[in-house]
Amino acid sequence: MSLNGIFMPFPQPQCEAVFLQRPQRFLAEMSFPDGTKELVYCANSGAMAGFILPGSKTLLWESSDRKRKRRYTWRAVEYEGNWIGTDTHLSNHLVEEALRRKIVPGLENYDTLVREHAVEAGFRVDFKLSDSDGDCFVEVKTSTVVENGVARYPDSKTPRGVKHLKALARLAMEGNRVVLLFLVQRADAESFSVSNLTDTAYAEAFEQALTVGLEVIVLEVPVYPEGFGAPRLLPYKKLIVNL
Repeated sequence: MSLNGIFMPFPQPQCEAVFLQRPQRFLAEMSFPDGTKELVYCANSGAMAGFILPGSKTLLWESSDRKRKRRYTWRAVEYEGNWIGTDTHLSNHLVEEALRRKIVPGLENYDTLVREHAVEAGFRVDFKLSDSDGDCFVEVKTSTVVENGVARYPDSKTPRGVKHLKALARLAMEGNRVVLLFLVQRADAESFSVSNLTDTAYAEAFEQALTVGLEVIVLEVPVYPEGFGAPRLLPYKKLIVNL
């Protein structure tokens, strides 16, 4: 694909490798074309079950910082002919770009954007948007698992996510506009749902937050070797489901 069709290019340089195993949550072992093997950083705390298989083609970003403990960061994996993003750190960059271009439905009219805004002790919301009518607080989460056409979150236990949900609920109860934005880093989902399959505490906290005014926006982005395609709005199911 030409860069003309890319919404946000991947930072360079990057290279291809083959996935071997994931010995720890934040580490993955890769095999390189020259036959060498190396542990790379995995910026994704989720299980990513079902689509990271030994022998899968991957994309890695290579850091120029030789003091960095891990030279490479795992960016994407190919599964059934499609690329799936594995670097959750890129989600906030992509959402920020979409917010600045004013293409996120429902959030187009805000004039200013502040990143990592402190709202209470121990919690910074990803974005604070403001206009003459007030503020909107936006928290971003990444979804990479799709089953039967439904993208879901979370795909592993996330005590930190539960803590964030409760903080967002408190913000909403104070009369603020609060949005939880899920970014699906793959293009084969038809809808999205928060599932209680892996973390019932998160599902319960999510349902409670909805009752006090939490809003939900879901964006899906196609992933290519060159970067992310344009985001599109994805419908979500309000009911907590056990997929």
